[in-house]
Amino acid sequence: MGVFDLFGKKPVSSEFQYSLECSVHPIRLPAFKEDYVLLNVSLQNTSDQPLLTSLVLVVPKTIGFDRTALQQEHETRVGEMQPGERKGFPFKIWSTSRTRAGSYPLRVYAVSHYRDYGHILNEVRRTIDLRVE
Repeated sequence: MGVFDLFGKKPVSSEFQYSLECSVHPIRLPAFKEDYVLLNVSLQNTSDQPLLTSLVLVVPKTIGFDRTALQQEHETRVGEMQPGERKGFPFKIWSTSRTRAGSYPLRVYAVSHYRDYGHILNEVRRTIDLRVE
């Protein structure tokens, strides 16, 4: 019995435990208009053990996850993903009448936890540039 077994920490089999793919449809978001694009996130557990998983998305100001663009961060608690399991998640990214033209980074994090959602084991990050025109 090791020291980490007392605290419930699991050994990590590999550095990258998830396959994370993201796509945006349509490709552009209109500027100065209330409209949305669909961000599709595909997540697969590539490790050899079940993982307690959450998905965190962060967008910059003037775009958001609701019509008023006041919510810039969203967390989805996926639950325990079995080895090889794949799940897909659609998210709406909204622009408002104050959204200027430019490139906006969308950050997506797949986080693996141990014991509960308060303890982070590892994470995989992706950044997508969203064009606003």
